[in-house]
Amino acid sequence: MTERQTPAIVLTVREYGEADLMVNFLTPGYGPLTGIAKHARKSRRRFAHCLEPLSRVVFFLSPRSGRDLEFLQKGELVKSFPALRRDLKRLGAAAILAEVAGLLAGPPEAYEEIFAALEEALGLLEQGLPPDSLLPAFLIHLLGLGGYRPRLHHCGVCGAEPAPPLAFSLPRGGMFCGACRSQAPGPLLPLSPGAWKLLRLAQDLPRDKLSRLRFPAPQRDQSLTIFKAFLRYHLGKDLKSWSFWDKVNRAPG
Repeated sequence: MTERQTPAIVLTVREYGEADLMVNFLTPGYGPLTGIAKHARKSRRRFAHCLEPLSRVVFFLSPRSGRDLEFLQKGELVKSFPALRRDLKRLGAAAILAEVAGLLAGPPEAYEEIFAALEEALGLLEQGLPPDSLLPAFLIHLLGLGGYRPRLHHCGVCGAEPAPPLAFSLPRGGMFCGACRSQAPGPLLPLSPGAWKLLRLAQDLPRDKLSRLRFPAPQRDQSLTIFKAFLRYHLGKDLKSWSFWDKVNRAPG
């Protein structure tokens, strides 16, 4: 089999058998993949420093015949984002974005953009930009790339710009006016005009402008509550990374 190489961002790593590691990683050409790093627990020379989650690497791999898994032949570290790892809130935001990117990496024509968005978000968090604002801004961007774009600009019943009190329908993934909410399929969650305007702006901005947005704490919390419930509703499960974010976000200071 022909060995090929690909840029990758490591998503998760777990033990597999006595000496191997199973690695989930995101690529720009193939989307999310799972591979086996043979003997990586006994000899790390072929994978020096490149099997830590959230690392930007290059993997050399070949397909595992007849199965969905890849063989990871070796890896090369490109960037480990050390400053991001020293700050729990930045790490928590990065973990959510990485998990969402891995779960929503489709359709195939969006793989490259999803990879680029995650890589840019990790870089911005590494630079010290506020995770409270980067997380909701990049989440709505990733949702759009993955085919789950929320409908924020018009009421799902009357078609006009939504008027307060605003409600977000989880099944419909869109906004409803206060006057129309009785016709909206539930569950419904409230959304303040301030949070709605920020999310609509984030949805309309190009990726390279998202870092300019600032979400005050109330708008951040309300936006993330919507996203958490929306993902649970449509994926049928909670994100593993969200409990870590909730924990560090409640910590003092």
